[in-house]
Amino acid sequence: MSSSTRSGYQSPWAPQKQPPGKQSKRPTSLGGHTSSWFDRLHRHHDRKHLQSNDDDDDDEESPLLAKDQLYEDGEGAHSQPALPSTLPSELRGFFSATNNHTRKAYDTSRGFLVRNAKYILMACSLALLTLLTSILIGSFFHRKDDKKIYSCQSPECVHAASEILYNLDPDYAELDACTQFDRMVCGGWQLRHDLRPDQGDMFTGTIMAERSKTILRHILEESSSKAPSSPADQDNFQKLKDDYDSCMNEKELQEIGLRPLQGIINQIKMSFPLAFNDVGHTTFKSPETTSQWNGIADGANQLTEALLNLIKLDIGAFLAFHVEADDRDPDSQVLMVTPPRQIGLPSKEYYENKEVVKEYQSITATVLKQFFEDLGNATLFRYRRNSDSLNKSPYRMAPQMEINDLAHEIVDLEVKLAAATPPTEEQEDVTKYYNPMTVEEIHGLLPQVSFDYIIAQLAPKGYSPEKIIVGSPAYMAALAKLLSSSTNETLQAFFVWKAVQRYEKNIEHASLEPLRAFNNKLRGLDPSAKEERWRTCIDAVDRDLGWILSKFFVEAAFSENSKKFGDQIVTDIKDSFTTTLENTEWMSNNVRDRAIKKVHAIDQKIGYPTSNPNVLDPEALRKYYDAVVISNTTFFENKVQVAHFETRQAWNKLGKPTRRDEWDMTVPTVNAYYNPAGNEIVFPAGIMQAPVFYDPSVPQYLTYGAFGAVSGHELSHAFDSTGSHYDETGNYTDWFDESTQQAFETRTKCFEKQYANFTISGPDGETLHVNGRLTLGENIADAGGLHAAFSAWKRREADNPSEALPGLQQFSPEQLFFISYGTWWCDKSTKAKAVERIYTDPHAPKWARILGTMDNSAEFKKAFHCQDVEPACKLW
Repeated sequence: MSSSTRSGYQSPWAPQKQPPGKQSKRPTSLGGHTSSWFDRLHRHHDRKHLQSNDDDDDDEESPLLAKDQLYEDGEGAHSQPALPSTLPSELRGFFSATNNHTRKAYDTSRGFLVRNAKYILMACSLALLTLLTSILIGSFFHRKDDKKIYSCQSPECVHAASEILYNLDPDYAELDACTQFDRMVCGGWQLRHDLRPDQGDMFTGTIMAERSKTILRHILEESSSKAPSSPADQDNFQKLKDDYDSCMNEKELQEIGLRPLQGIINQIKMSFPLAFNDVGHTTFKSPETTSQWNGIADGANQLTEALLNLIKLDIGAFLAFHVEADDRDPDSQVLMVTPPRQIGLPSKEYYENKEVVKEYQSITATVLKQFFEDLGNATLFRYRRNSDSLNKSPYRMAPQMEINDLAHEIVDLEVKLAAATPPTEEQEDVTKYYNPMTVEEIHGLLPQVSFDYIIAQLAPKGYSPEKIIVGSPAYMAALAKLLSSSTNETLQAFFVWKAVQRYEKNIEHASLEPLRAFNNKLRGLDPSAKEERWRTCIDAVDRDLGWILSKFFVEAAFSENSKKFGDQIVTDIKDSFTTTLENTEWMSNNVRDRAIKKVHAIDQKIGYPTSNPNVLDPEALRKYYDAVVISNTTFFENKVQVAHFETRQAWNKLGKPTRRDEWDMTVPTVNAYYNPAGNEIVFPAGIMQAPVFYDPSVPQYLTYGAFGAVSGHELSHAFDSTGSHYDETGNYTDWFDESTQQAFETRTKCFEKQYANFTISGPDGETLHVNGRLTLGENIADAGGLHAAFSAWKRREADNPSEALPGLQQFSPEQLFFISYGTWWCDKSTKAKAVERIYTDPHAPKWARILGTMDNSAEFKKAFHCQDVEPACKLW
């Protein structure tokens, strides 16, 4: 299987496919994929991992779409596809006749149809169901051994079969599965789905998330909860409704305009006024100030106050603060201070593009002008200390600074911060980012900030840290130099700009449109494109009150049987992976025994949390969110309330034992994750839906091929380039002996080289390679997860052979297993969004995940009779 250059089927930079019929050859060099998203910043290694993220979404960290986000929210428009050429003749004739008849009827009897559309639709649906049933009853196909296998005839099976047939490329029979499997399984999907104007990319998970959002929309747009409920249930539902309604009230938001954001900005200006010495210059302090700010310069006092204010408002600046389980002591919580993953532009690489930086600077000036008009003609004044004469005023007026000059200084500061930031792959590497230091040691690196003061203001009373984890000491030292050379005007305006970027999505005002248009342009979208409001508001509620929303989602869309079936599959995967470890010869006996012990110790969480909080307990949910005051008219204030709540909630964990029952994704999230410090795999109910998760009555090669592979992927993270550093208790320790570690690194280098051979077309036609090191952990997990899922399914299949699916007699169950896997990763992307993901995403492009994983699967190659059946790279 050769590596390729591509970014999406619809893209002009798509690779040329090999001629049909050619057999695959093992590549001479291929490459790998890595661990989690910024899991170190939001901390757990792979928790955001199936998810996509547009910077534009804030939060593409939208829990609903998953914190590791691999995809954009929502579903593209649907175009009418051509019927697959292999659709059974009975079905093809019926669908064609139905389409022709409908078109004629519309032309001749439009009025009649309009008046009776509901009844006609019901009658046609009944007729269709009756005809399909009569056609499918007794249907069967012959396998190669001429044994008759009857096909599953349930509506679930018919639907599953039709989805596969529509997703397959119309010319799939002419394609070589061994080299063109991505096109084979996704060509029809590409024809069926178009990106919405507001989408940078999408994949099958996006469609699933859209279904979840639609369910939630129906729930939230009811006047009250339909389920029998307690007073606590009603209170919780009303809080959800108020949050959603405040977001949906665009007229009110437009009338309020910039005022709420201006209030935040005034607060920032007050916390960092200009009438004091520049940061790093010492001035006289009163005794009481000196006792509070011992050893901290006057400018640094104000800088610390400003930073504290930003933390409370959940505004990122030049440092990111996180409270997480300590990698070396996972039962304790620790403060982590890291470089920001995103300073202003999507990644540090964007600051190397002069045209992007120039336009970004222009946008910064245009938008910031609205917030400095009170200083006169968008000109910033400052006062500077005058030491010439103590008899005169202690401050004098400095020269005026034009807003364009100020924007230049802000962006120049961002450029320098980006240059000092470690590469993304280093921020994903626990051996690089785990640097425990004392407060005194940190103060030696960054004397302008009082960490003692910040901790005293935010942590529980009396808490005194023995250590703080510093993500990059080198960045901290570089930051100190940048702060010393930056003026107060620049720093204050930088803080204001970060506030605008953080909260602009919660404001409706024309002055912010240039920023939104610029962000759209970076993602390859129409500058004027805007997400439908209800989608934005579903995401907002999920972020604000996600566990309450989860309760109503479970009641509407998830069953106990699904939970049990999911638990069975994950247990099967664990058993399968254990067998793989038992037969892994490159591990020493002691390491192998500990690895098996680690698998047995993995905590599997399926569907929804039952503690901290219990989403099925209305009273527990009411108590959990008791401190959050939500109004149905003040959307912006609601967001600020939630920011304060989440900040208090996080910092209050310091000094307390780690709660291992805590989830990092809400229940509707179409995603899953492995948490190395907790040694746990978590599967929210949102991902347990077709075409990933089917009812047990559907042939299980479909569910094991998709959800089973997802389960195996997450479990494999326990032994990837990051997870292998953690033992069965979640403790960061090097438990591989030297010989095992050397064998591990030799095998993982194959993945790294393999995936580095996948490329896309970048800016100005530049060829961009997938970062084999950044994506390594994910690619290891893809390969190991698929192998474990296939082995687990074959064990089940031996005891209870699956039925066939109607219309798919040309495929064996083994082939349909892999087709189900490939369908999960069908995607589309704009060129610009694909470039952003190359820079920021610890997952390879989805088409590369299909091709690379299939090339690493001996079972796939045997199922499709490929010439070379040896896996290109193999670890587990």
